[in-house]
Amino acid sequence: MKKQTWVAILVILIVGILGIGIGVKVHMDRVEINQEREITVQAKKMFRDIEKIKILSRGEASPGSPFFIIEITNNKKNVYKVELDLGDAETYSTVQNNTDFKIQMGETITKIQVTHLSGERENV
Repeated sequence: MKKQTWVAILVILIVGILGIGIGVKVHMDRVEINQEREITVQAKKMFRDIEKIKILSRGEASPGSPFFIIEITNNKKNVYKVELDLGDAETYSTVQNNTDFKIQMGETITKIQVTHLSGERENV
């Protein structure tokens, strides 16, 4: 084959590999944002009077079992740090030792401000 043909094949391969890599990155970012939205909805169903949620960190106890540490601010400006497992709407653990935290059990039906790990903010 001619040199130009090899160069064209090489360029197409490089562009294809870069395109796949970028596509995977965009897909994973979208998955993480969706998981952060799901954990926000889960927190709204567990705790009442939430005004703001800030997602502080994400981890996995085992593959496919993500958990999030979130900071919840209620309408009285009290701040609680909580660890929630995605998909487990019944259990939580407090990161801080808060004796009055159980008072907050209930449901929030209003829209709240959420700050994602990326720093992006939205109302959910």
